[in-house]
Amino acid sequence: MTFGRFTTHELTSTRLVQRLIRLIYPYGSLRTIKRGPLKNFRLVVSPSMGFTYIWSLGGNEWDWVRFVTAGQCVYDIGANCGQSTLHLARAVGRDGHVVAFEPVASNFSRLVRNIELNALTQVTPVCAAASDSDSEGRFEFNTNKSTQGRLLSLGQDDTRSDDFQTIKVQQLRLDSCSVRGWPPPSFLKVDVEGGAQAVLMGARDILKSCRPTVYIELHSSDEQSAVRDLLRDQGYRAYDLAGHAVEDPTAQWVSPLLCRPV
Repeated sequence: MTFGRFTTHELTSTRLVQRLIRLIYPYGSLRTIKRGPLKNFRLVVSPSMGFTYIWSLGGNEWDWVRFVTAGQCVYDIGANCGQSTLHLARAVGRDGHVVAFEPVASNFSRLVRNIELNALTQVTPVCAAASDSDSEGRFEFNTNKSTQGRLLSLGQDDTRSDDFQTIKVQQLRLDSCSVRGWPPPSFLKVDVEGGAQAVLMGARDILKSCRPTVYIELHSSDEQSAVRDLLRDQGYRAYDLAGHAVEDPTAQWVSPLLCRPV
């Protein structure tokens, strides 16, 4: 969206405008969404859910939710404070279900509050990171940008800058979800800042038996390879959001991808 000769990003990134926005929408305050599909939903203002989210100025950011239908069960992998969870809860309706995974305690508390504010009884929040094991893991988290965080593999540096800290989080395999009483998924949303390979490895049984559609946002070559292996080993085909087939996700950079079982 543009305002005169300025884009939304250019306008909201200026220091003066940022300071004004913080005065009007202070972090931790409660606000009502003013425009878009979530109009009249309520939220806790946070760095990742503020002015742009409230006024639905993100352009086509949430267009992919159109692939989710009423009554489905969606696993929201990388729920953060609930940015996608609210959209998914609206899409599946009261007869559907959303299981929202977020491992960082501060994000998780905001996620739970946003769910409660809107009485979204169809959402189950889970304070854990989807991965390839049921264990405790190390998670690298940017304290200034709540949407940036990833699980660390053994041998990786603990931090990349002073803004990052390493915390311990619970991690679990999606394949273990059935023993926890959650319904099997018909749709997976995966946005985990480079950790999708572990997510998919921990969901091999679900992918084989439930055949969910997988929406994935890519951040690394490892994730490209993970999607390529998914196509090969599990019998899926990948598409861009315009519906064009992507035969080999490693051949060129295409993100996000929608992977459907054949």
